[in-house]
Amino acid sequence: MRACSLQLSLLGGLAFFASACSWSRFDDITKNSPVVLLEKPGSMNGGFGVSLSTASHEGQTELLVGGTVNVSGAALYEIGQEGAPGTTAIDTDYCSGHGSICSLSSLTAGFANASGPDRTRPLCFAVGSGAVTTKQGLVMRCQDFTEYTLSMPQVAQDQLAASIAQDQPRDFPMATDRSDDPVLLASLPEKHLAWFYPAKSTEFSELLVPSGVDVADPSFGQSLAVLNVEGGRVLALGVPGKSRVLLWKTDGSAASSYIGCLAGASGMGRALAGGAFRIDTGDDLVVSDDSHVQWIEGTTLFALPETSSSECVLSGTIPGALIDWFDCGSTQNVAECEKSEFGAALAVGDLDGNGDNEVIVGAPKMTVNGKESAGALLVYDVNTLGVTLVDTKFISSAEAGDELGRSIVTPHVGKRDIIAAGAPGHGKAALFYCSSLPSSYADSARCR
Repeated sequence: MRACSLQLSLLGGLAFFASACSWSRFDDITKNSPVVLLEKPGSMNGGFGVSLSTASHEGQTELLVGGTVNVSGAALYEIGQEGAPGTTAIDTDYCSGHGSICSLSSLTAGFANASGPDRTRPLCFAVGSGAVTTKQGLVMRCQDFTEYTLSMPQVAQDQLAASIAQDQPRDFPMATDRSDDPVLLASLPEKHLAWFYPAKSTEFSELLVPSGVDVADPSFGQSLAVLNVEGGRVLALGVPGKSRVLLWKTDGSAASSYIGCLAGASGMGRALAGGAFRIDTGDDLVVSDDSHVQWIEGTTLFALPETSSSECVLSGTIPGALIDWFDCGSTQNVAECEKSEFGAALAVGDLDGNGDNEVIVGAPKMTVNGKESAGALLVYDVNTLGVTLVDTKFISSAEAGDELGRSIVTPHVGKRDIIAAGAPGHGKAALFYCSSLPSSYADSARCR
């Protein structure tokens, strides 16, 4: 066992170079294991792990795990320190319907600080749509149990009122950036409508789509990302049914400008994520299609001029925009890339604490140790050789049909980020602490 412990220390968990003595055999049964399964609340009967969002404030990090859209609620977990993450939910009343009307969204959003009707509160989440007391809108809930709603464009308000009256919930996907005072981006897919709330504001600003841009598709706004760049934000909205991503920019005010449309391979815009890949730079945009992932420079997008053109262009035709692209990879333990749904979810995080981020890609239909659709996470690093697959992650006790990687976020713990991923096929959510990246686990008892 001594030799095994040494090898585990060197590999640091579910490493790309998995061996017969890998953490993949022991990840969820060993003390201080590098993979921690969260306990599903008894009140959440459907789809636990469908959605994930996270927020951090003054060293405190929370994770919101959502269930089936419009049916279930969401549960809040205190991630705490690396040595003792909370595995039992500390609050299960997020969009639970207890005391207020609320329908869970497919994409929820976390705030380090959120402006409310009376004051700013830390660690809040935009969770869905409904009514708090008599006011209808997007539902916010904070760690202090405060709930309130944000008003929406009139078309969205009318749709929400009708859905409440008819008991036919509608989906309002949402996304934020990871700054201390984030911008909230929201959409109503069925009406091809999108809007945002500037930092420190509860007032919405509608995003205008130029006439001639074809967005008539149910997938409108089902993927969203907010990029925090010098000078403002880039707001990205996917329409994967049309294989495109719509872009706006805002300078921090309520004003916004449409700056273009990215086209690509089939499914372009299926998932979106933002994050800075180099130290001291603004966020970049990560976009998946049906088989690839693109890394696009955010500052270049922000520099694009306002346009009314209905044309959509390839990212590679914008000078300096496309940094790299990559596709699925297999290892000894994970296989079947061609049917893996590579890119179903994306996240960006600094897993080794060196200031540069890595890309985590969900492949929920991946075969793991012979179990079909158990799902896996593929971690890519950016180096002088380009984008390289450096790690694969899965659950050792995975079952066929788990579909790990349907949702991914990167909670901030200590000096780096960890990975949280949902496996809603069997109602699971897991935290992944270790990485094969150099020095990423030097101070972690979980990865020795």
